[in-house]
Amino acid sequence: NKIDKILFLGDLLIAFGEFLENNHPLVPSGYCEEWWIQELRKKIDEKFGEDIQRASSFIGINIERLKRIIENPFYFKPTAKEALNISESLNLPLHPEYTYYWHDIHADEAVELKKWLEKVEVSEQDKIISKIPKNLKEILERLGVPHKFENNKIIISEHAPVLLRCLPKNKKVQNLVVYQFGEGMSGLDVVKSLTDIPIREKAPIYIGARMGRPEKARERKLSPPVHVLFPVGLEGGSTRNIVKAAEKGVISVEIAKRRCPDCETITFHNFCPSCKKGTSAMNTCLKCGFSSEETVCPKCGGKMQPYDQRNINLKEEFQKALRKIGEEMIKEVKGVQGLISEAKIPEALEKGILRAKYDLYVYKDGTMRFDATDAPLTHFKPSEISVPVEKLRKLGYTQDYEGNPLENEEQIVELKPQDVIISENCANYLVRVANFVNELLTKFYVIPTYYQIKSIEDVVGHLIIGLAPHTSVGIVGRVIGFTKAQVCYAHPYWHAAKRRNCDGDEDSIMLALDPLLNFSKLFLPKKRGGMMDTPLVIAVRLEPQEVDSESHNMDVMGQYPLEFYEKTLRYEDPKRNEKLMDIIAHRLGKPQQYENFKFTHPTKNIFQGPQITRYKELKTMMEKVQAQLELSNKIRASEVKTVASKITQKHFIRDIAGNLKAFSTQKSRCLN
Repeated sequence: NKIDKILFLGDLLIAFGEFLENNHPLVPSGYCEEWWIQELRKKIDEKFGEDIQRASSFIGINIERLKRIIENPFYFKPTAKEALNISESLNLPLHPEYTYYWHDIHADEAVELKKWLEKVEVSEQDKIISKIPKNLKEILERLGVPHKFENNKIIISEHAPVLLRCLPKNKKVQNLVVYQFGEGMSGLDVVKSLTDIPIREKAPIYIGARMGRPEKARERKLSPPVHVLFPVGLEGGSTRNIVKAAEKGVISVEIAKRRCPDCETITFHNFCPSCKKGTSAMNTCLKCGFSSEETVCPKCGGKMQPYDQRNINLKEEFQKALRKIGEEMIKEVKGVQGLISEAKIPEALEKGILRAKYDLYVYKDGTMRFDATDAPLTHFKPSEISVPVEKLRKLGYTQDYEGNPLENEEQIVELKPQDVIISENCANYLVRVANFVNELLTKFYVIPTYYQIKSIEDVVGHLIIGLAPHTSVGIVGRVIGFTKAQVCYAHPYWHAAKRRNCDGDEDSIMLALDPLLNFSKLFLPKKRGGMMDTPLVIAVRLEPQEVDSESHNMDVMGQYPLEFYEKTLRYEDPKRNEKLMDIIAHRLGKPQQYENFKFTHPTKNIFQGPQITRYKELKTMMEKVQAQLELSNKIRASEVKTVASKITQKHFIRDIAGNLKAFSTQKSRCLN
């Protein structure tokens, strides 16, 4: 019997899985302004056509007010009385602003609230000012009815007429068939039985979410941080300071072995220090120590490696580097204890000196990175990105998203797919990188400077390369502005070109000329995965067909059709209704794949709200956990005990176990 039950359960799960694969229901959107305004327009059009004057008289709303509500529903919302008039006269569901979460309370609670409303007095200004039991105040909070609480009295102002209409005084509770509101019946059932105004579900389905990573916008540093990929062994102390190591003169390190074809000088440089000829790699046999350019030892057949342990005069090398670039002695240049690349070819010391001068650090591949959290964006206002309209026109932004000439900083502009808006922190970082690159060009490569960047405003118009950690292909972007938010705003295409799906991932930004000058595969670790997070390939042109297909599901409509909302109520299969929506997938291969994107909901400012999360502001883990538990206590969707349990099991215990392992397996070294 047990086996039969298990087999039956297995069959049931498989069948359910197949059902889900073939029947993806549209998730009900929740009752929103866009839905309501579509229904309002349809009702007015059916009843009055273009005669807005007659519609105004019939509904009982000032014609100018009605026009504003219809044309700008997100900025002009009806008052409570206007919303009631519209619903009564047109048999239209109540406006979302005045639709409460009736389905979140039980029928008995709605009846209890109704009994309280029968006893309260309503002022001439349609206000409710009354004492209220604690449990009823909590019910109002769950309903989402805006109210104030002063002097032990509750004050309901704007929403009082709606609340009284949903639970009217003239219909006594005793006249209701109370027993019908039994188990499973909600407050919405009570309201629908008491009022003749159509009431929609405010939020038919709730979707849970957990906190993702905190926002980030700061430069990438290796741990410990490094100015140059040059080995100093243990001679540089705990900070691997090349200046300190150079004081000892000659040091012994594992480093590349190369030979000059003319004078046969053995060196680690790519060019012979004596005759300036290009050098070639010399391999050393691990068995017999024989040196040759062959990959297999010609003497004993042993394995050859392109480096060996030998002495180098670091003091002399460092002074030569200082003289070459015309720099004075510097206090600290951080190198590495040892190179982990296959050939152990070091970077030029000159690069490390210049990086230290500009307080810049190098990554494992010779590039310099700024990490930032991805944030998708398709439209912006010039005022939001701190760039004058005149400059934007020069960058190709001559019109707003509706086709009007771009004339003022409050017009909404459509973002071009490879344009990027970076944080102010990132802009300041790129200024330093540009100055470093310029000095590198003139002092090390002895060619003219490239960048004319003195301040962050000068960064606008310059190219960057975006790269995700798990990939080896960078995508070119152009900086067009800045934000105070700790993120990198870019077109969904641009993030998708990095193989990202815009869900808050963290990617790096490089000033374009830096990797072109300083990246080398020869610096990369020989271990597995060493090629990841490196710009082996740079994509110059973004092709929408070639980026992650998740971005193809993005809708680019100015408004959703009413038919779409109606189908969500019936949980219809979205694949069968895809033609209703204007999505990127329908535009691929056409000019419209790049432009004329629309949006349904406007926003006052793209970085409105907290610029730094509370999680980052709190310093200690104790403060973070305390705040998390306090927040959990306020949120109905979570239980404090469950949250505390998960923190303990998923974080603290695992962290402690990891720390104990690290502590018990640690090594020590003599500082002398």
